[in-house]
Amino acid sequence: MKRLILVRHGKADQEKSGNDFERSLIKKGKKDSKLIANVLVKNNIKADLLVSSDAHRALETAKIFAEEMQYDTAEIQQEHFLYEGYTTGQLADFLSNLDSKIETVIIFGHNPFISQSGIRLSKNFHQSFPTAGCLGLKFDVKEWHLEPGSGDIDFFEFPKKYL
Repeated sequence: MKRLILVRHGKADQEKSGNDFERSLIKKGKKDSKLIANVLVKNNIKADLLVSSDAHRALETAKIFAEEMQYDTAEIQQEHFLYEGYTTGQLADFLSNLDSKIETVIIFGHNPFISQSGIRLSKNFHQSFPTAGCLGLKFDVKEWHLEPGSGDIDFFEFPKKYL
């Protein structure tokens, strides 16, 4: 069984300088990210690998999750393709290269790509991710060879669910 967790970065400041890549999380984005990370911790979800877009807001979100999950922030793998935009096939190709010993991976990225990946990889997920939204999918496989439409929804967490 493999578990893929897709996370949209927390709420970020609005693009003022024209540099989207450097946008940071605002206070609400940090708070919401910590809330959702703690939901995972309370449900005993542990990650073997955290992979983040290298954009500042996504990496900030990943670091918040790492700290709450007691995962070494220096071990977060940064991937630029998660910022640039990708197809679900490209994400699946990336995942197929992971060691089969890895059971749970958390991917931190951006809309619309993170939502599209959740929709395409799951059997029946049809929503867009809010900021700090988190979709857990389970796949009945031994290797990281994921087929579209094969993931069972384990959970879908988002900040407004806890207001």
